[in-house]
Amino acid sequence: MTANHELIGRDELNDLEAILSVSNTDVDAVIHTVGANFDTVFTWDYERSRPALVKLYEKAKTSQWNAATDLDWSIDVDPEKVADELGQGGTARFRALAEAEDSPVKHFGDKEWRRVGVELQNSLLVTN
Repeated sequence: MTANHELIGRDELNDLEAILSVSNTDVDAVIHTVGANFDTVFTWDYERSRPALVKLYEKAKTSQWNAATDLDWSIDVDPEKVADELGQGGTARFRALAEAEDSPVKHFGDKEWRRVGVELQNSLLVTN
């Protein structure tokens, strides 16, 4: 038995047929078990016993911005003006689609493209 077979259950690492034959039989399942021939270790020790990791964690916390606390949400913003100032919010790359004969955006005017620009801006600001 090869090392690959011991780890992944087959000799050939890149055996496409074997890879594609693995499927989830219950597409609505929330949990899917994957068989493996190796040990996995989880540690639930949340003590700050690794100084380098603690330092990295603290640095990461201060290096990220938080939309809920770092933005002044009381400022009134005109999304159409922002989209216009940013070159229609990036719609230029989509305007080429209008050239196709069967394009659903073929007859878009300024109003529709402005709306696309606003929606593109909105998609960048979504927070979960």
